[in-house]
Amino acid sequence: MRRRALPRSRVRPARVLAIAARTMACPTAPYREGEVIAWVRAFAARCPGLALREDAYGNLELRRRGVRASAAPLVLGAHMDHPGFRALRCTRAPDGFHVDALFLGGVRPEYFAGARARFHTGGAGVAARVVAARPDRASGELRVRLAARTPVAPGAFGTWDLPGFRRSRRDPDLLETRAADDLAGVAAILAVLELADRIDPARRVDVRGLLTRAEEVGFVGAIAAARSGALPRGARIVAIEASKALANAPQGAGPILRVGDRTSVFDDGLTRWLGRVAAELAGPRGDRFAWQRKLMDGGTCESTAYQLHGHRCAALCVPLGNYHNMSERGRIAVESIRLADLVGLVRFFEAMIRRDADCPRAGAPDPLRARIDARFRRARRELARDPFA
Repeated sequence: MRRRALPRSRVRPARVLAIAARTMACPTAPYREGEVIAWVRAFAARCPGLALREDAYGNLELRRRGVRASAAPLVLGAHMDHPGFRALRCTRAPDGFHVDALFLGGVRPEYFAGARARFHTGGAGVAARVVAARPDRASGELRVRLAARTPVAPGAFGTWDLPGFRRSRRDPDLLETRAADDLAGVAAILAVLELADRIDPARRVDVRGLLTRAEEVGFVGAIAAARSGALPRGARIVAIEASKALANAPQGAGPILRVGDRTSVFDDGLTRWLGRVAAELAGPRGDRFAWQRKLMDGGTCESTAYQLHGHRCAALCVPLGNYHNMSERGRIAVESIRLADLVGLVRFFEAMIRRDADCPRAGAPDPLRARIDARFRRARRELARDPFA
């Protein structure tokens, strides 16, 4: 039977942009994702089709109301944190105060000297400047001393003192932000879940969002979710990231089907299904959208953590400029993504929901094996009678 073409996309770039702007404006750091969590709660409260659940570790699960729970839900996962500071103590200094802090997350030490930070203590927060940074010999943690004009309370969290969100004046398609990794992934998931009832009005597809904490310090939230038993064993988890752009994975060429990361390769059958969805969406009966298929080995994503705990995983990402705020000039700078890539990612999700029934479940017959076995049956007689064998 001939497959019907995908319907016209429900995704509107202006709405994706609005959700991204609000999401990426939230300051965040490992274990200090409260502003992102508050925004997601407010977003879900305005969406009658969504239910929000928070686990014992502060991870958020967004589910569709009125949809029967599946043994193999489609789970779109992203993390809510970004590398940042945690104040340990504050002491008086001749010109103000010294703040001793831990830096949580992967930024190379050579980027710290003189860099500007901001501790989020209410209102405009407290501006600070890095005086020194050194790894602790015992723990390996990065210890940072900052100078500030006003005191910072122990436990306060800080980020680089960068704009929360802006569109580049030179190129409106370029979105510049303090933390695209991974608030861009959070925004993309919110954008598609807001549309889920319009994409799937019959409410057949159990698609969920899983937003985790403390990814930047070892996938802590993701591991907690995997170990808690809340995820069905048959769940199809697709980790969403803003991943470091590479020479062969450039910005502006579309969202990326990530076949693996620095550590792992992901589920073959699930990845091939995503490839078929993307190819159809890009084809003459689809939206002709741009996409890429790459091994994104600039870092490790949550799919590795979920996979190590027995889950079936794949991954998608958008190419990221200035990964972890590390610019090619050797200075701390805004991260960047392309709006077109982000909109393409949301459209990819939309097509996945529409083609969910075509995704082979774990243990089901593999359609690729069926095709190559059929080809073998047609050709094996030639093998038997080929005089040159």
